[in-house]
Amino acid sequence: MATDTFSWCVRIGAEEEVTVATLQAQFGDNYKQVAGVGINQDAESWNLSCNGKIADMATVRAFLKSHVTSSFWWVNPWGEKKLYRVKNDSIKPSFQNGIIADIAFTFEQSFAP
Repeated sequence: MATDTFSWCVRIGAEEEVTVATLQAQFGDNYKQVAGVGINQDAESWNLSCNGKIADMATVRAFLKSHVTSSFWWVNPWGEKKLYRVKNDSIKPSFQNGIIADIAFTFEQSFAP
């Protein structure tokens, strides 16, 4: 089965958060040991939004809902093509008027389809 690609434009103002998994041991003399955990130590998430006509945003919303549990390709603002999933509680549509809708959502990096 082919992996889908998120190809819609996102609004300016995307925010990245990088989390690095570590083990740390702090000692009494303020010496600290830090080591990475696992082969995928750093994971990124992106707070994003799209806006457009309600019919177009309904298609985006359907894509987002269907990719909470399955990965998809997306080229992030750094120009890196990586796998992501939609964070399960992050899809937040809002309606500006009867024509335009905004959808806010979060992508979390995935390491396997």
